[in-house]
This record gives sequence, C-alpha cells and structure tokens, in this order.
Amino acid sequence: MRITALLLLTLLSINSSHAFNISDNFWNTDQAVFHVGISGSSPTGGTWNDAFKRSMAAWSNVSNFKFIAVDGYLDPCIARGAGEFGDGSTGVDFNATVCGTEFGESTLAVTLTAGQCQNQQCTGGFTITDADIVFNSGESWDVYSGPLKSASEFERVALHELGHALGLNHSTETAIMQAFVSDSDTLQSDDIAGVVSIYGTTEVAQEITISNIYGVTLQAPSNATISAGSSSNTQSGTLSSSDNQLDGKTLDLYQYTFKNDSSIDIQLNSQVFDPLLYLVRVSATQAAIPGSTFVDDDSGSGNNARISQPIQAGTYWLGVSSEDSSAQGDYEISIISNTSNPPSSFETFTSVYGVDVLINPNPNISGSLVSSDFKFNDKFLDLVQIEVTATSTVQIDLNSSDFDASLLLVDIVNDEVGALALQDDDGGDGSNSRIETTLSPGTYWLGVTSFSANETGSYDIAITLVLP
Repeated sequence: MRITALLLLTLLSINSSHAFNISDNFWNTDQAVFHVGISGSSPTGGTWNDAFKRSMAAWSNVSNFKFIAVDGYLDPCIARGAGEFGDGSTGVDFNATVCGTEFGESTLAVTLTAGQCQNQQCTGGFTITDADIVFNSGESWDVYSGPLKSASEFERVALHELGHALGLNHSTETAIMQAFVSDSDTLQSDDIAGVVSIYGTTEVAQEITISNIYGVTLQAPSNATISAGSSSNTQSGTLSSSDNQLDGKTLDLYQYTFKNDSSIDIQLNSQVFDPLLYLVRVSATQAAIPGSTFVDDDSGSGNNARISQPIQAGTYWLGVSSEDSSAQGDYEISIISNTSNPPSSFETFTSVYGVDVLINPNPNISGSLVSSDFKFNDKFLDLVQIEVTATSTVQIDLNSSDFDASLLLVDIVNDEVGALALQDDDGGDGSNSRIETTLSPGTYWLGVTSFSANETGSYDIAITLVLP
C-alpha cells in the first residue's frame, strides 16, 4: 500500500561549527523539475522567474542534486486542498493564501512537500515526490542583493524555500536556512554542508590548475563556464601564506569564461580580512586586454568588495586578495550573471577575400557552421581573428561532435594572408583537429571548416599555451 505524507515548511520573519538541520525527507533521485512561470517583474526591473532560476542554480552548483527549470506556469495549489497531497508536479507562484489556508503572521512563503512514506507508520520520513512553493502576495516583494532593506526580498526567500524543498530544516547558524531573513543573500557554508550531507557533491572547487605566462597558480572551478540566461555561482577559499604573491599580498586566482555578453555582479566577502577583488579579461595568449580590468575594495557591504557592471563575452581571471599585506583567512565569492542578448558584441568585418572575419581574442571560442556561411570548395568556412602580443607556443584545438573538423591557421600582413599557413584534420581526439606551433607577435586568422562537403554544426575552439 502506498502511504502518502505532507510536510509544510515556512520562512517566518526578519530578526531584528555547522548547525544545519536535515529532515528525514529527501528525494531519492538526483534531480527535480520546477515549473517556473511566475508573471511579472520586480520593482527594480528583474523578473521573478529569473530570480527564482538563479536560486535553483545556486543549490545545483554546490551539490550533486540538480534543480531543472521548465518554462511554463503550473499552479502550485493543484490538489493541495484538505486531505490532498499534490499532483506530483512542482509549481511556484504568489498567492493570497496557502492554497486556501491563511498565511501565518509574518509568514513570507510556504513550501509544501509530499511523498511516499518509508514505513507503514510513516514515522521514518518520506521520499519526496512533489514540492510546491507559495509566496505571500500580500507582501511588498522586490529583488536586490546586499544588505536587507525589508524582509520580503524575493531571491533570498526563494533560496530558503528551495532549501526546504531539498529536505533542509531551519539552521541555528548564520545561513540562508536560518529561520529569519538576514543580510545573507547567498548560500553560506552551513547551507552547503547541509545539502551535501544529504545528496553529496560532484563539485571540486579547484579542479584544474592552469599553466600561465605569469608563473602563478590559476584555478578553473568545475562550474567556470557561464552561458546565456541567468546563472549564479559560489566559490569558497582561503588566503594563506603559501598562495601567490602580488605587491606583497597573498592572491588566489580563478578563471571563468562567460560565453555571452553579460551583466555581472561579483561579491567577495570575508569576516576575517578586508577583501580586494580583481577581474581581468585575458586574450587567447593570456595577455590582459586593455579596458577590461576592474578592481574594487569596499563597494560591497561593510568592507567587502563588489564588481557589478556589463562585460563582454570572454575569459576572465578573478583575483581574491586583501587590502592589508599580512591578511589571511576564509572568503566566499558569489557570481550572478544575466544575459539579455545572447549574441556577442564582437566586431565582424568582410575581408578582401569576400569572407566575413570575427574579431575574437578569447582562449575559448564557440560557433557554428551554417548553410549561410561563406563556401569554399563546397565546404562552409568561418574565420576568427586573434592577436598575439608576445612570442607564444600555442595548442589550438577545434572540436565538434556534429562534423569532421578541419582547422586552418594563417598569419595576416597588411590585411592579406602571409607566409604562415598550417592545416590539420585529425590531429586531435577522434576526428577533431589540433595545431601546435610557435607564433610571433602579429595578427592571425583561424579557419574552421569540415573535411567533407556541405557539413554543418556547432564547434568549439580552445587555445592554450604550451609552457617550457
């Protein structure tokens, strides 16, 4: 016999070692689908949907559990009347009541979970099969980051309620899952420890170490590629005496690639030192790109650092340092990225050969061969222009799962092809292409085409330095 149970979890009000508290209820799969179709936007302009999806992504980024967003409205109150336990599908919306029951005093939102009991008495918790979230429409909601202006800040409340949907109860620690809304607007270490204790984690905070021309340690987190839409990432670390040194100060460096032009909000917080935040865009050969270097000390709350502005698609180095030369200790990074216009703003010009050329200085480049591209010998061709500022040995990989990739490399002198002309078909993995060579300072074109005629599809170019 199937026994069904219902659990109500609420976020109450604002309050003028890990202490997370998990329930006996959890999903027995590693994912849950939420139907996200909340109408309208916040007073500050962002949509409720984008804010809710960022909250979903924040939990997914730190655990083995993944929230999946489906664009489309689903009433969270379907089959949520007296004695009912939901329809087995997740929904979210504003409502004047909790599906017919009055909100409690100062209650901002309620998470309704239901599932199958783990024993006949239903005393050992249940396996969650449905979770619906209802926000109190009687509150004056808004979306913003930083210090709390009122209790009804939608995104941090959504973070809290999604924590309940994962099976977390209230924490006694300073955390998103504490019972009262606070200035915390991102997942804290206690929140992360709680969800990881239930579902585990595939996150390796410092998964890849990247060699670079400056001889410093550079890390690429496993969630370091950020694509179109709304995304949020969190990163924790510690400044120590064994870290990189810059101007007599310790420095941690992380590499992030934004695949689209984006509006970013990066916050660096620490309770033990005065944070200093760097953001530097680098070229295909790891040279800093003029006009794309940003530094901040105190734009965040208190002494914390914050960089918030539009950026161009590309690869960036994010530096964590301190205002004081002797500072060491723990820190947390929060990255929120919003892309309203996925196509990049890189310049394209028509060459003397009649084919368009995309000026793209990034180490990682994505594109597609399409039927409207320039055609040469019955094969479609894309050209990408890069600049090399110092003699560099590079490995250029062209990968595609859609076609047999063929890679060209030529240097450009006075807008025309010079003496260097290299081509590779299967030098990479499988049918992918790879060219490794030493380039002198100058302008170069990368040509992307296929081995066979009339092939189309997506591709990726990765340019890495080969260091002695």
